[in-house]
Amino acid sequence: MVKLSELEVGKTLGYVYGPVSREGIKKYASASGDNNGIHINDDFAVQMRLKGVIAHGLYSFGMVARALGEIGDLVKISGQMRGMVRPGDDWIITLTVKSIVGDLVEFETLEQSKTPIRIEKDGKIVKTFEAHDREWITEKDIAQDLIKTEEVAEGTLFYRLRTAIPGTATLRLKNGH
Repeated sequence: MVKLSELEVGKTLGYVYGPVSREGIKKYASASGDNNGIHINDDFAVQMRLKGVIAHGLYSFGMVARALGEIGDLVKISGQMRGMVRPGDDWIITLTVKSIVGDLVEFETLEQSKTPIRIEKDGKIVKTFEAHDREWITEKDIAQDLIKTEEVAEGTLFYRLRTAIPGTATLRLKNGH
């Protein structure tokens, strides 16, 4: 838990959850009652022009609430579902303190999906991920400079980092946490 005394306007906290799994998506579908084929059936999702299943928006939004719950008591939360999250993605949650009034802390929240594409070593592809194999990366992703790289043990990981859910939240924190 984060202590109220440790926060100040502008401070950023980060959380990473994942990777998203088909099993997790199916469990969420079962628990929520939302068994829409775009979430649980690749063939159906392809027919809907999605190139494969996507996670439920509220499943993803729940990851923002999970991160906030690690800090304090949730008073208010809102967000806009803007980008799809897919199996294999990591949820990257960034919480930025916007204001502190008494024991209430307002955050700007940002959930991004980190979609692994491929790993290259010495200019050669040594590993591909579902995003590469199913062609989930679009010309628009490239034009918007969403493709990033980072060094990993096997070489250079290429991945897409895309906004999934921007929003705001208010938490109640006590001095002890």
